[in-house]
Amino acid sequence: MLNFTAIDFETANSYRGSPCSVGLVKVRNGEIVDQRHWLIRPPENADWFDPFNVSIHGITPNMVAEAPRWRAVLPHIMDFIGDDVVIAHNASFDIGVIRYACAIDNIEWPNLDFLCTLVLARRAFSLPSYRLPFVTEACGFILEQHHDALADARAVVDVVRGMAILGSAPDVRALAAHHFVRVGRLESGAYSSSVSNMSGSVSLVAADASADADPDGHLYGRVVVFTGALTSMTRQLAWDEVARSGGTPELNTTKRTNVLVLGDFNPANLRPGATYSGKARKAFDLQDKGQDIELMTEADFLRVLDGRYLEIPDMKLLLDEPTDDQPLDMI
Repeated sequence: MLNFTAIDFETANSYRGSPCSVGLVKVRNGEIVDQRHWLIRPPENADWFDPFNVSIHGITPNMVAEAPRWRAVLPHIMDFIGDDVVIAHNASFDIGVIRYACAIDNIEWPNLDFLCTLVLARRAFSLPSYRLPFVTEACGFILEQHHDALADARAVVDVVRGMAILGSAPDVRALAAHHFVRVGRLESGAYSSSVSNMSGSVSLVAADASADADPDGHLYGRVVVFTGALTSMTRQLAWDEVARSGGTPELNTTKRTNVLVLGDFNPANLRPGATYSGKARKAFDLQDKGQDIELMTEADFLRVLDGRYLEIPDMKLLLDEPTDDQPLDMI
C-alpha cells in the first residue's frame, strides 16, 4: 500500500530552524486523503525574516505575527504524521528544520522515518536540474505555486506516485529499495539520513599536523574524533582543519582521544539515559575512568579552529547540508 505523509517547510531566514510555514499531505493507497497547512511564528531565538527568504516564499513577519510558535505547532505536525514514513524533496533540509528548530527551543527530537525524493530522483532520472519543478515534470506533473508549502508537499506526492508507477513499487520502502536508497530515521539523540544504500565509501585521509600551527591553539597536539553528520563542512574538510590546527584526527574514540566533536547534536538530549552514538558512549566510559576528553558541539568546533573564535551570536549560524549545486532555498 502506498501510504505516507509528504511534508514541506519554508523558513524565515538562513538559520534552518526558523520555520514559518509547513504543508502536510497524507496519502493512503496512493490517494490524497487529508492535508494541512500552518503558518508558524519561528522560535524566539530565530524570529527574524531575511529579505531573500521573503522574496522566495512571500511570507512576511506581519503574516505570522499571530501564528503559533514552533513548540505549539510541532505536536500537531506529529499527530498528523502518526506512524507514516515522511517524504520530502531534499529531506536533509526539511528534516533539518525539525532538528534545528527543536534544538534552538531545547526540545527533544521527535521519532520519525523519512525518505528523500531528491535522492531518489538522482538515482532514477538524468535531468538538467533536480529541483522539485524538474522532478515533478519528469513524473508527468506540473508544479504551480512553487515555494508554497502545501503546493510543494502535493508535488512531492505527485513525484512519489509517478516514481512508484515507473518502478512498479507497491509501497515507499519498496520504492526506496528499488533505487538502493535507505529510509532515514530521526529519533531522540540520533539521526540517520536518507541516502544511497549502495556499498562503498570514500576513505578519509589524515594529513600530518601542520608545522606552522599555533602551539597555543585549542586543538594543537590533541587527538580529535568526530561522531554524527557535520552540517557546515564535509568530514574530510574537518579532518584537514584539525591537522592545519596542529591536531590529529582519528576515526574512533580511544584512550588517545582528547576531543570528541558531536555532529547533529541536540543539546536537549544531554541527559541521563539518553541515546548516544557508540563513539559518544565510549567517550563517557573513558571520562568515568578518569580520561580527560572534551565534548564539543559543531559550533564549538568552529569557534576553536586554530584559536579563531568566530562571532556566532545566539543560534544565527548557517548550518547547511548542500546536496545540489543550487542553494538549498531554491530546491
